[in-house]
Amino acid sequence: MIFIKETKDNELYVYMNGKLIYKKWLKTEQSKVFDVMAYDKYTEYSINENEKHT
Repeated sequence: MIFIKETKDNELYVYMNGKLIYKKWLKTEQSKVFDVMAYDKYTEYSINENEKHT
């Protein structure tokens, strides 16, 4: 699986294999999971806002 993190303005987007699975608004700390099956408690990949975003 290929994960790509991208920030645009105030928003963090996470894509898995080209499909948007997660979005977070950085200023308000609100987030939305678009694909629950792709990102659940068994997912080995962790989204960490402290990492450098591309």
